[in-house]
Amino acid sequence: VVSTQSTGFEAIMSALVHQLVVSLVDDLFGPICAKTMASILLNNQSTMKEIIEHTGFDKRTANQCLCVLIKHRFVRFEEVGEKSRTVRYSVDLAQSLSLPFYPLFVNLVKQQHGDMAEVVLEELLHQGSSYKDSLLEICLVRLQSSVKEKHTVNLESLNSVFEVLMSRGYVEKTQEDLGEDSEPPTKKSRTAGGSMWRVSTHAFYTAMRDTKIVEFIKNRFDEGAGEVVGVILLLNSQIDGDMSQCSSSASYDQILHGLKNKSPNMVPFAKSYLDILTDSEMGIVKLVDEYGGGSFLINFSNFYLEYAKHHICSIVRERFGPKSHRIFSIVLAKRMIEQKQVSELALIPYKDAKEILYTLYTENFLEIQELHRTPDFSPLRTFYLFHVPLEKLTLKLLSVCYKAICNLMTIRKDNLNENSRLVDKSLRADASTLAATQQGIAPEDLEDMLTSSEKQQLGSCMRIVKRLDLGEINILDSILALTHFGNNTSIR
Repeated sequence: VVSTQSTGFEAIMSALVHQLVVSLVDDLFGPICAKTMASILLNNQSTMKEIIEHTGFDKRTANQCLCVLIKHRFVRFEEVGEKSRTVRYSVDLAQSLSLPFYPLFVNLVKQQHGDMAEVVLEELLHQGSSYKDSLLEICLVRLQSSVKEKHTVNLESLNSVFEVLMSRGYVEKTQEDLGEDSEPPTKKSRTAGGSMWRVSTHAFYTAMRDTKIVEFIKNRFDEGAGEVVGVILLLNSQIDGDMSQCSSSASYDQILHGLKNKSPNMVPFAKSYLDILTDSEMGIVKLVDEYGGGSFLINFSNFYLEYAKHHICSIVRERFGPKSHRIFSIVLAKRMIEQKQVSELALIPYKDAKEILYTLYTENFLEIQELHRTPDFSPLRTFYLFHVPLEKLTLKLLSVCYKAICNLMTIRKDNLNENSRLVDKSLRADASTLAATQQGIAPEDLEDMLTSSEKQQLGSCMRIVKRLDLGEINILDSILALTHFGNNTSIR
């Protein structure tokens, strides 16, 4: 568990998280819901009366905002008090911070299960929660309006896709039945209804974690080692697929059987790869039983640590250069090391190593531990050991990531607002072209609604937005590494 030693830093971190959550809600639902969210975050918990007083909204508007936020699980509620029970609302920060990952969830499902699964998941994320029948009907209309061969899309095929998503754990039942036109629960009322369905962010974090483990092992070892680890993870997902500290153990025979189905040419090398992986100092693959060829499991805790270290080292390389990366990696591996030893191990002149070490120290990537050889605390008789404050550094970098996402969202919003007229005009032109195509009119026969200068300006705007989106995806990868794929919510 990562903890901070400075209450000042905790306050800064909390403010950044709150700012990001409000920005995300503003981007998705608009300023009214964002103001409601900010009001709840202000006091950690708020009653309906406090929300109305702080926002200045009437009760109906506050009700509608809360219904939307509860339906998407960004806000939760509970009744407090024994005699006079009061409903208090609080923000689910972990669920709210998963919002930027929604495009990654959709892309993952598209890669694994195709376009129909993509539309089903996208629509369910858009609604927050929904009944299965109404969800599939909406998806059917969307798909039939965009697919040329409409007979290939029907409710039966969509139902099959939904069953696959259920089996993978990507969608789950929820008893919460709260529509946008309903009122949130109060002392006198409760919404009631049948089971609804929602997206399981937990399952998607698990899937992304497993993908990254295989990629990490392939980069550290080779393709064969990644295949072996992938089989162990596949066996784990078939049993429970949870995000505990370790996977379920898989016997040697089970791994061989899995490799026969997936990569038959890897079977003769399975034992050698397992020996190499279990002997590795990273400790990601563990041997837990030697009977019958052995049983093996994946230690997720060790992977989280190694993946976070790898990501932090990459950040050091990008920011300070290859020499700094080499020195930082040595200090990280040795845990405590003197300045002279760093210079010798890194094969860098003493003067350069000293300058790099103190640059990293001033940027809070390194700290110094003093070991006094005598009681007089003389500097001449004191060892100065450099070490990496991994927990503090993780929080520092995480706060930078959250601030960067806020900045990217602000720049993107300003850029789109400046070109809103052109964007709207382009959307109208696309809609006209689609309608004409459906009527059998060729697109080249239509009059162009945008001038050449407008097309150039719009193209420049879209290129900027695309670069911002790519930057956000890179930052999200860092957040996954630093938050242990959503598993360590204490550092959020």
